[in-house]
Amino acid sequence: WPLLAMARRGQTTRTVVNEIMEKENDDMTDKLASKVEMLRQISVNIGKEVDEQNTVIDDYNTSAGDIMGSFKGTMKGLATLATSGGTQALLVKSMGLFGFFLVVYYLSSRYTADP
Repeated sequence: WPLLAMARRGQTTRTVVNEIMEKENDDMTDKLASKVEMLRQISVNIGKEVDEQNTVIDDYNTSAGDIMGSFKGTMKGLATLATSGGTQALLVKSMGLFGFFLVVYYLSSRYTADP
């Protein structure tokens, strides 16, 4: 009915239709702008998440490299001990080390388990 009200005020039908279409275009433009802003915000959040995950991955890689270096050093030491003729000493130290890790594992699992 706004079309009739405008036409009664002396406006032509074409003018009224143009004004209605202009208003609809403005409304759709506003909706599109809000959706574009929402997508921009989502993209920013995705970028932040990717940066955080890259940092975590880099930290894991550094930790894994440190562990591998330590493991290689231990293996080199055991190989040196084995080639030096200390087979019995190697066995005793290996069993002691294994026992130590079992105790640490037992204690850590006992105190970190949910009650």
